[in-house]
Amino acid sequence: MKPKSVFLIVFLLISSFCLSQKEYDFDYLIAYEFTTYEDSVGKTEKVFYLTNSKKNNYSALIIEIDSLNYQIDFKDENGLAFNINLLKADFNNSEFITVHCDYVRDYHNSFKYLIKDYDFVNLTDTIIERTEYSRYKLTSIKPKKEKRKKLSTEFYIIDKETKFHLPLFYIPIAYQEWKSKKNVPNGIFKERYMIDFYGNLSFKEKLINYTRIDKKVRIETGCDNIGE
Repeated sequence: MKPKSVFLIVFLLISSFCLSQKEYDFDYLIAYEFTTYEDSVGKTEKVFYLTNSKKNNYSALIIEIDSLNYQIDFKDENGLAFNINLLKADFNNSEFITVHCDYVRDYHNSFKYLIKDYDFVNLTDTIIERTEYSRYKLTSIKPKKEKRKKLSTEFYIIDKETKFHLPLFYIPIAYQEWKSKKNVPNGIFKERYMIDFYGNLSFKEKLINYTRIDKKVRIETGCDNIGE
């Protein structure tokens, strides 16, 4: 076989492989201390978000299962999700994470219709340890419905030094509200917390650190169990 023919075959194989993959790029790993409250007692764990600072329609929540393994819960608001367990060593040492079709599922945000019931409200800045931070909340704008359904309010405190990063929203209605109006500042949240209808703290996330990374997730687009 002539060298030119060999080159052509290799090129076609590589092209075919690339076209059969759906790829997600991530440039930040953000660590938080996540505390949930029940009967005023807090339970705390460390969690991570894998993000793209320029595209916030997708992200992955990473939870430590044990000393060796992570659980990765990925969601693309455009219609795809997966949940996998992965060795910490594989996650830390791999530039590419390949996800097989068996773990991939369709994702449909069933809360889109609620954007008419909620809105972001920008609040006055706050000062924490002599540093000024932006603040906003996601809250119901239907008082009667809020009272009837005992709805909670979610608060965000934003690091002004991270305007390079689009807002990070893990709750579906928050992303849809932002996509609809884009009326809150960019930035990584220093704190995110939820207050229930009765004024009690439901959970709180506090920023530990954020790290610049270069990591990719590849998913085969030919999976029969997801829509194209």
